[in-house]
Amino acid sequence: MSGAATLLLLLSYCQMSVHDAIEPPQDLTIAVPTLGKVSLSWKHIVAPPNTTVKYVVKIRSPETTIDVKKMNNSTSHYMELHRGLTAQVAAEIYETKDSDTPMSGGVSTWASQNLPPSPGLDGTSVTNLSCRIDIETSGKRSFSCYWTPGDKAPADTEYNLYCGHSNSIERCKNYVTEPAGRKRTGCIIPYIDLSKSSVPWIVVHINGTSRSLKIKAMEKMYESTEIETIPPVQNLKADGKGLHWTKPVQTFSDSCFQYHVNISSKSRNEMITVSQCSFNDTEQWSAVRHVIRVRAVGKEPCWKTEKYSPWTEMIPIGEDMDRSDTTGIIVSVCVIAAFFITFFLCIRCWKHLFPEIPKPKNELKEAFQNKQNQALMRCNSWDNEEVISYIEEMGHLDKYMTSAGYGHIADYSSSRLCKAL
Repeated sequence: MSGAATLLLLLSYCQMSVHDAIEPPQDLTIAVPTLGKVSLSWKHIVAPPNTTVKYVVKIRSPETTIDVKKMNNSTSHYMELHRGLTAQVAAEIYETKDSDTPMSGGVSTWASQNLPPSPGLDGTSVTNLSCRIDIETSGKRSFSCYWTPGDKAPADTEYNLYCGHSNSIERCKNYVTEPAGRKRTGCIIPYIDLSKSSVPWIVVHINGTSRSLKIKAMEKMYESTEIETIPPVQNLKADGKGLHWTKPVQTFSDSCFQYHVNISSKSRNEMITVSQCSFNDTEQWSAVRHVIRVRAVGKEPCWKTEKYSPWTEMIPIGEDMDRSDTTGIIVSVCVIAAFFITFFLCIRCWKHLFPEIPKPKNELKEAFQNKQNQALMRCNSWDNEEVISYIEEMGHLDKYMTSAGYGHIADYSSSRLCKAL
């Protein structure tokens, strides 16, 4: 017993000596080989005999936390790097490769390294960045981003956008500017080829230049399938057999899509899911007019989550479609005609019930005018004639008056009469 106990003590001492000799990984380095990609590497430690070394890697940034275990002495990850990061690596000793628990005391201390944030004044980088990928019917993809200039960015700030996917980097050439045309607020890349990309990530890097300040850069990562948009279905037609259309993207497999058919009428509103580019359930068409629209639903294996295209325009369908339209037009015309007929009849009845009061005839007015003109003509003729307007009985003295005196009396009377007229 004493010999066995001594042997156990010696083994424990040797094991502790080995564990105490475990040092953290040496020469930890951080590299950025391309946009958004961080690579860590370090020297391999020498493991004790009959043991396995695994490395625990921790990467911390304000946006991302990564914890992984590696058998080799390097690792790479895609993440946003504009705010910097801290990387840590520790070695763990395992008795076998398949073991999940390290040996007692078989963990080294941490080796650490920092990647500083991008230089520049806070508040000068872009904000509210939003990007999307538009898929056309032909399968061609275009990429666009829009942002808000930083609050503290000077007026002469000029932003530049770089798009990285896999090991390819594209610089934007088509920018959208503010209404005043001073600062760039968007970018459009007409064609982006993701078919050869080995990773699903797209990294957008926007930096800037100014004469007065150092502009801070920013990065944002997108999973390409998450920001893709699907166009509406094409060539939607309705005939006596039902609905028919073509898939929204011709280069994609039929298994990438299913379709929603929305049927609406006065009595119902329902949505039916179909897997083919047609809907032939003729029992759905009744004697009631319907309006129908269709949209595509992108699904696995092309997208991780369902993605919806815009709805098509509503199209009418139903057997009584033409008859109902014609009937509506006829009813409208009849109502308008009845209104005008009633209106004219009311006007005629009003004239019979309330006749107009006759105005004085023109003959009376002309006769009165003629009489007045004749009187004026007589007045004008009295200037050369003697008219006796009144006769008085002559007294004793009046008989000696001459005819000239009577003329004076006549003239005086005629002048008073003309003034009255």
